[in-house]
Amino acid sequence: MQKIPIDLARPGMKLAKAVTKENGMTIMAEGMELTDSLLSRLENMKVDRITVQGHPVDMGGAGSGTVYAERMERLEVLFRRYGKDKWMMRVKDRMAQYFRIKAAAQEAKRKAMEAAEAEDQDGGNGDVVPENGGGE
Repeated sequence: MQKIPIDLARPGMKLAKAVTKENGMTIMAEGMELTDSLLSRLENMKVDRITVQGHPVDMGGAGSGTVYAERMERLEVLFRRYGKDKWMMRVKDRMAQYFRIKAAAQEAKRKAMEAAEAEDQDGGNGDVVPENGGGE
């Protein structure tokens, strides 16, 4: 099971945990297969992370060069004195997981923006207009 940003979720993935609102009400049940429309609904409900079955997304290198990746790198320095304190190491691990998820989401947004810009640029050049303007 893997917790991923909603930006990295794809149709066909299955939920490993139910998606719930802040009040505990279940929005989507465990085991549901995601579709485009379900992903749109989750985004509209401001759900930012979900837990899916397996490990479909490699987030090890995702987000390198992002603000969150830089924060993740700083954790080693910030927690260097607490190597023997198991509780502080748990805090560090939780923070690293959070930053990894945020970095992956930030990277996904960047790639989506680049793809949209490339599509906009190609959209104007890809249409073929007849010499007579197409109206005659």
